[in-house]
Amino acid sequence: LKSPNGKKFIVSKIDEALSFYDSKKNDINKYNEGNNNNNADFKGLSLFKENTPSNNFIHNKDYFINFFDNKFLMNNAEHINQFYMFIKTNNKQYNSPNEMKERFQVFLQNAHKVNMHNNNKNSLYKKELNRFADLTYHEFKNKYLSLRSSKPLKNSKYLLDQMNYEEVIKKYRGEENFDHAAYDWRLHSGVTPVKDQKNCGSCWAFSSIGSVESQYAIRKNKLITLSEQELVDCSFKNYGCNGGLINNAFEDMIELGGICPDGDYPYVSDAPNLCNIDRCTEKYGIKNYLSVPDNKLKEALRFLGPISISVAVSDDFAFYKEGIFDGECGDQLNHAVMLVGFGMKEIVNPLTKKGEKHYYYIIKNSWGQQWGERGFINIETDESGLMRKCGLGTDAFIPLIE
Repeated sequence: LKSPNGKKFIVSKIDEALSFYDSKKNDINKYNEGNNNNNADFKGLSLFKENTPSNNFIHNKDYFINFFDNKFLMNNAEHINQFYMFIKTNNKQYNSPNEMKERFQVFLQNAHKVNMHNNNKNSLYKKELNRFADLTYHEFKNKYLSLRSSKPLKNSKYLLDQMNYEEVIKKYRGEENFDHAAYDWRLHSGVTPVKDQKNCGSCWAFSSIGSVESQYAIRKNKLITLSEQELVDCSFKNYGCNGGLINNAFEDMIELGGICPDGDYPYVSDAPNLCNIDRCTEKYGIKNYLSVPDNKLKEALRFLGPISISVAVSDDFAFYKEGIFDGECGDQLNHAVMLVGFGMKEIVNPLTKKGEKHYYYIIKNSWGQQWGERGFINIETDESGLMRKCGLGTDAFIPLIE
């Protein structure tokens, strides 16, 4: 790295990323020609801005990004290579060298936070740099955390409220007891594959559609994949890619007469799409939906099936890799997911050297199978399930098809 060729190699990775992804190559050349040195535009860029996206980020006003500084190259070669591979792996496209510098800066901030967390041996989970690594938390929140504030529906014809819960649960549970330690609907063919909402604030659609798919798998033995895009386009009580509510999704699902299979009405993410409810001849509907009391989540999950729920997500949650999430939560409910199971794992306490039981809920997310544990996250709870970390289950609904 101290040799001129070593420096050129590091810089060439950044140049390659720019030339590979920027379709306006001529604009970049003009930009470079305006500088005395092809890499001079990287000089003097502060590593950490004062207005960092999280209070946990470390500020260092005296440190600058300079790809011709030996100390910088030696200290950051790993991160430069990580950023290069991140761009290639995630097909990131930046519009200008300045934008790429800004993204590299955010990437470094997130890398620092991930490394600091993973060095903490007392935490029950690990983080990783995933596709969100070049986003500030503010950007991530605006793009992916789109659950709207829930408002009680007055005089809904389709909502079975918590007063109806005991009647419904009695029908499916009877007098049967159950193990509060573990039950996973993935092991009982009750969960369809994880999907990806991509660059669309449609978590509310994926949560509600996913629980309907689970009901058809459990009650009808039908493994079907339904259309989130139809809800994004046609759920007029919600706001498409700009967010929505789980209960509004179920309301509109019923009024639409059901939902088309995904193959007839495929997902297009944030591309504009006009509502077209006639794309299919066979629709899959629900009769009504049940509000689950927050102290009955394990019972409802075990006997009724996966639950569409709200949760308060933070940037700790965003970079989850594996383990039992015991990190910080968001300050408000902002994401819709699915509760698909619960479990228990005995983990050795590094201080006492003794095994301790740790209980968790299993959540199915909608950020693709590359995120977390193949698209799932385990969130800590207690044996009874009454511990609801991150406001988990404040809003909790199960669609009923019978």
